[in-house]
Amino acid sequence: MSVRSILRAALGAALLVNAVPHGVSGVQGKPFPSPFGDPPGVGESSPTSNVAWSAVNAIAGAAALRHGIRSRGQAAGAVVGAIGMAAVLAFHFGDVRRGGTGLRRGRSEGSSGPPRALIAATEPIATMLAGRRLFPLWAVLHHTGRKSGTPYSVPVAVVPSSDPGLIVIGLPWGPHTNWARNVVAAGTARIVWKGSEHIVTAPRIVEPAIAAATVKPAFRVIVARMPAAILLQRS
Repeated sequence: MSVRSILRAALGAALLVNAVPHGVSGVQGKPFPSPFGDPPGVGESSPTSNVAWSAVNAIAGAAALRHGIRSRGQAAGAVVGAIGMAAVLAFHFGDVRRGGTGLRRGRSEGSSGPPRALIAATEPIATMLAGRRLFPLWAVLHHTGRKSGTPYSVPVAVVPSSDPGLIVIGLPWGPHTNWARNVVAAGTARIVWKGSEHIVTAPRIVEPAIAAATVKPAFRVIVARMPAAILLQRS
């Protein structure tokens, strides 16, 4: 079992779930929000466009799962991918139907983090599996508020690093992500990853190009597209 196979299972399951609402709306002849709408993901697209987008997701999901699920780690990845995508879609399309902008809200309002409703929907799933030995994608990072002094814990996605002593965590919500700023202010944190606890030091929030150079080749494209990442040294 490898991190890549778990990621592939999670991605495949997520893509198959994403195919459902677009395909169902399309075959019913109903317009539905899609990436081809204006604005993307919020404006409605034609039934034909939604059928096409559903087919792309279904084919890509089936291709990612073509080797099947052969381990508990892959099964966990598929479950998290499916449930996580379902929770994200429920939040996004529910908000759009109420006249909102769904996942685009954080960017339009200049937020430095994900929408609170999205966190509430997905965090229990991440927390349940994060840090466990059979699920190396997620860890639990324990940190302290830089102003309040309050202890916090947050599930984070660890990107496989080419340096065994370096832990790389992508920051999809940008360099001003609150927990990352707390860790930098403290200079240290505690992380539970793959069933073990580690003390991490020398935290640095870096640009995508710098972060991409520190991770394994298969993950460089993903990290390069994130707005920032934090690098942590395992002591």
